[in-house]
Amino acid sequence: MIETLPVAIDPDAKVAALPPAASQSDASIPDWGPQSRVLGAEPPNGAEPPEGVKKQDKLLSSPGDGLDETAERQGTSKDVSRDTAKGGETIAAKGEVTGEGRAPMTPAERLGLDEAARAKTEKCLAVAIYFEARGEPVRGQIAVAQVILNRAFSGHYPNTVCGVVYQNSHRHNACQFSFTCDGIPDVVREPDAMERAKKIAALMLDGKLWLSEVGKSTHYHAYWVSPGWVREMTRMYKLGVHTFYRPRKWGDGADKPEWGDAEVTAATARRL
Repeated sequence: MIETLPVAIDPDAKVAALPPAASQSDASIPDWGPQSRVLGAEPPNGAEPPEGVKKQDKLLSSPGDGLDETAERQGTSKDVSRDTAKGGETIAAKGEVTGEGRAPMTPAERLGLDEAARAKTEKCLAVAIYFEARGEPVRGQIAVAQVILNRAFSGHYPNTVCGVVYQNSHRHNACQFSFTCDGIPDVVREPDAMERAKKIAALMLDGKLWLSEVGKSTHYHAYWVSPGWVREMTRMYKLGVHTFYRPRKWGDGADKPEWGDAEVTAATARRL
C-alpha cells in the first residue's frame, strides 16, 4: 500500500526512496511434490508429498539459465501503521523496511507467506537443512539455508523455497538436491538433528540469521567432488565440507535482498 505524504503536517518532509513495485500475487506455493535438484524447473503437477523426509546428500548444482515455468510469488497485502512526519525527518518507502525497529523485510515477508504457506515453507527448508548438512556445524547448516533462500530471490530459480528444494526431483539422479530424486526412501533417523534444522529454518525465515562470508552465494559443493561449473563461479567461502559460490555472470548480487543479525547468528551457532 502506497500512502501519500501528509504534507499538511510538515511541508518540509521529503520521501527518502522511490515507492516499491506493486507486489505480485502467487496462486501456488508448491506442495510436497518432488521438484528437483537442478534449480530452474517446476515440479510435476499433482505431485504428492514424500513419505517422511530425505537422507543427507550434498548439492551438486550447475548454473541455471532461467526457468521454463515459474510460479508467481505469493503476495499478501499488509496493514501498515501510519507514521506522523516530524520536522527534519524523512520517510522511507513502505516496502523497504518494516516493523517498529525499521529492520529490513524478512524472507517470510518478502515471500508473502500466510500461515499455511509459512508452515509448508519452513518444513521444506528444514528438510533440506537436515539431509544436506545435518553433520555440519550449525554455521554450515545456516549457510545451506542461506543458499536456498538466495536462489529463491535470485530470479534464476523457482521463487519459493519448496520450489528450490524440490526442483527437477522427478528426474532420477538429475536434480539439484540428490535426496529428492535418488529413488531411495528417506527417513529421519536423528530426531535431535531435525529439531535443530527446524529451529534454523524458522529463524532464517524470520530474518534473524545471515552469514556475511557466504553472502549471496547460490551454489555449493562438497570437498570430495570437483564439478566443472566452478570455472564459471566466483568462490565466496569454504565452511566445513562445503565451498560456496556465485556465478560471475550474475554479478555480486548487490541488488538482491539480505537480512539477519550478526549477534543473533553467532549466539544461535553457540546455542544450537
